[in-house]
Amino acid sequence: MNTIPHICFWGYGAVARAHIKRLKKLFPAIRLSHASHNGPHTGLPSFASFAESALSPDVDIVFITTPHAYHSELGVLAARHGKHLIIEKPVTRTLFELDDLLKAVKEHGVRCTVAENYFYKPAYLEIKRIIEEGLIGTPMVLEMAQTKRPAITGWRTDAALMGGGALLEGGVHWIDALLTICGGNPTEVLAVKPDVPVQTNIPFEDTSLVLAKFSNGMIAKLTYSWRIPNRFFGLGLSKVYGSDGVITFESNGLFLSVYGKKKIKKIFAPFGFTGYRDMLKNFVDDYMSGHDWKPGMDRILMEMQLIDAAYRSMESGRFERLV
Repeated sequence: MNTIPHICFWGYGAVARAHIKRLKKLFPAIRLSHASHNGPHTGLPSFASFAESALSPDVDIVFITTPHAYHSELGVLAARHGKHLIIEKPVTRTLFELDDLLKAVKEHGVRCTVAENYFYKPAYLEIKRIIEEGLIGTPMVLEMAQTKRPAITGWRTDAALMGGGALLEGGVHWIDALLTICGGNPTEVLAVKPDVPVQTNIPFEDTSLVLAKFSNGMIAKLTYSWRIPNRFFGLGLSKVYGSDGVITFESNGLFLSVYGKKKIKKIFAPFGFTGYRDMLKNFVDDYMSGHDWKPGMDRILMEMQLIDAAYRSMESGRFERLV
C-alpha cells in the first residue's frame, strides 16, 4: 500500500473543494475525482453517480462530504465495494446510523475515519502534553466556550437533514477537544438549553451548555452557541484548572498561556492552528504506510455517545450516562 491513493469525493460543496485544494498542495501527484448529483465539474475527473465510482477498481478511498443525513447510507455502499472511508463530521445523525456504518466497515474489512481537524489542532495537543507533564498539577476542571452567530442557510435549516442542532453539527468539534484535553472517558452528561423565545431558522437547539464527568475525575463544561453574537469573530478564552496551575488558551487554538510549575506562552502559526493540513497529510501518509487512521472509530463512537447523552439530558433534565 505504498502507492499514492486515488481519493473520490462524494459531494462537491465548499468543504470538498477546500480539502481538494489542500491535498493538491500537499501531494501534487495525488489522484482525485468526485461523484455528485450535480454533474461534472471542470478540472477534476468525475463519475456520473456514487454507485459508478463505488464500482471503479481505480478508486481506493471515498471521502464523503454530503450532508450527514446521507453519511451512513453512502458509507455502507462504499464499504460493500471495498472502499476505505473518510467521512466529514459529524459521522452520522444518530447512534443507530453509526451502528449500521460500523457493522459494514467491520464486515468488509475497510478503514474508516472522520475528518476531524480538531483532533490534530497543535494547541490542544500541546495542552495535553502540558497536563501529562504535570505542569499544572492534577487537572480538575476544563471550561470551554465557543459563541458566534453564523449565517445558517441551505440544508442546515432542514430538520430531517440535520437530525440535531448546533451541538451535533458544529459542537462535535468541541466535544472532540474535550476528549483530547480531559484524557479520560466521559461517563455521564448534563446538558441544558435556554428556554427563551427567539426567532431562528436553526432546527432543534442553537445554544447549549454541556457538563461532562470523566473517568479520571475531571469535569468539563462546554458552552456552545450559534445564537450569541461575538464581536471578536468567534474568538474566545477557555481554561484548564489544575491543583497547581492554570492553562488559559484561545478557544480555537491560536495561543495559550500557562501559569503553574512553569510559565509558558505560545502562539500557533495562523495557517497551521486549524489542524487541516496535519490531518490530511496523516490520512495519506498513514494509508501509504499501512498505519491506522486517527481518530479511530472507537474515539468517534465515544464522541457520538456523549452527544447522544447530551440530547437525552436536554429532554430529561438530569445527568444521563453514556450508552
